[in-house]
Amino acid sequence: MAVIHPEDRAVGLDRSKFERPHRLHPAFGLVIGFGFIFAAAAVVHALFTAF
Repeated sequence: MAVIHPEDRAVGLDRSKFERPHRLHPAFGLVIGFGFIFAAAAVVHALFTAF
C-alpha cells in the first residue's frame, strides 16, 4: 500500500474542508450495506417471480 509522507503532500491544501465534523457510527454503515443487499435481492426476486 502506498504511503504519502507529509513532505510529499500538496502544499497549501486546506484539509479542514475535506474532513467531516463528526464520524458516523459503524452500525450505520452496516445498515446501509445490508439494506442495499436486501433491496437488490428483493428486486431480483420480484423480477424472477413476475415472469
